[in-house]
Amino acid sequence: MNMDECAINHGGCQHDCMNTLGSYICTCHNGYTLHENGRDCKEGGCKYEISTPYGTLGSPNYPDYYPARKDCVWHLTTTPGHRIRIAFQFFELEPHQECSYDHVDFYDGPSPESPSLGRFCGSKLPHLIVASGNQLYMTFRSDASVQRNGFWATHSTVCGGMLQATLDKQHIYSHAKFGSASYENRADCDWTIEAVVGYNVKLSFLTFDIEDEKDCGYDYVEIFSGLDSSGPSYGKYCGTKV
Repeated sequence: MNMDECAINHGGCQHDCMNTLGSYICTCHNGYTLHENGRDCKEGGCKYEISTPYGTLGSPNYPDYYPARKDCVWHLTTTPGHRIRIAFQFFELEPHQECSYDHVDFYDGPSPESPSLGRFCGSKLPHLIVASGNQLYMTFRSDASVQRNGFWATHSTVCGGMLQATLDKQHIYSHAKFGSASYENRADCDWTIEAVVGYNVKLSFLTFDIEDEKDCGYDYVEIFSGLDSSGPSYGKYCGTKV
C-alpha cells in the first residue's frame, strides 16, 4: 500500500505537495519558484542584468519592508577597461554577527563562483564596493522572519584597473560611454596591462580622437614600460593620428 506523504502537514511543502512513485515533491503557485531547500516557495523574477554605465538599484519593495524568503540577483556589466562601483545611500537589513539571516553578497566577476568582495547586513552602510574588472555579481537573500526597509544604492563606472593580456585580442575603451558620447572632463585613468611570463604586451590603437595641442598639454594618453608611471615613457599622444 502506497503511503500518502502529502497527507501529513502537506509534506512540509509551503504551497503544494505532489505524490510521486515512492516519494513526493513540493510545487509552487504561478509566479513563484521552488527554494533550494525543496520545500519553500519564493517569488520569481528577481534577476537583473544591468549594462548601463550609471543607475540605481534597491531591495524589493524599497523603501517599504522587503518580503520574506526573497532571493535576488544583480549581474552588472560595463565597458571593458572599466570597473563597476556600488555606493550605498541607505542600508538596513536584519542584523546578525555572521550575517547568516538576511544579507547582501558581492562577487568580483560574473558569478557567485567569483572571489567574494564581502557580505553585509545590519544597519551600517557598507563601504564602497569596487570590482577589479568590468563585471560584478550581487545577491540579496532574506529568510522567513524579520524584515526591514532594505537598501538603496547607486552603480557607476570607474576607469582604469589591472588588465591581463591574453593570446586573444582584448579591447579597452577610454570611457564607459565610448561610441555614444565624448569622454568626460577631468578624467584620470590608469590601466596596468600585464602578460604572463615569457610574453610581451602589444598595444594597438584602433581609433584615436583626443583634443589636439602642440605638446599634448591638455588631454593626452601616455604609455609607460613596466607596471606604473615610474618606468620609461613610450611617449605622450593627442590629436587624431592613430
